[in-house]
Amino acid sequence: MSKPQIILSKQDLNRLETMLDNQPKLTPTMMQLEDELARAEVVAPENVPVNVVSMNARVSLTIAPSKTASEITLVYPHEFKGEKGQVNIVAPIGAAILGLAEGQSIEWPQPDGQIMKVTIEKVLYQPERDGNYL
Repeated sequence: MSKPQIILSKQDLNRLETMLDNQPKLTPTMMQLEDELARAEVVAPENVPVNVVSMNARVSLTIAPSKTASEITLVYPHEFKGEKGQVNIVAPIGAAILGLAEGQSIEWPQPDGQIMKVTIEKVLYQPERDGNYL
């Protein structure tokens, strides 16, 4: 199963690597996230394409077999408050969508061993697109 190309900002990469380095024990999803970070094309924050999922982006996505789109916001673990629509980057869906562009799909293993297929329908909000590089 080949994975689609992903693009990350240098800032997101550095923050995620620091977060992972500070974990006492990595979960399987965290290990997969490390693999994703290693294969990503890394660009300056101002060069992130406007249609790519970055940290704190709000996206519309579908998870097969559902045809109904869901809206989620991708957040760091310390920002995760369990609010409706928030997805932690260390959750399988969070790690799966980071760096994907609109129209791209990825197949991603879930903790129960099943494979989910996630498709990015639209990037509704992206901090970099709004000039927010904090």
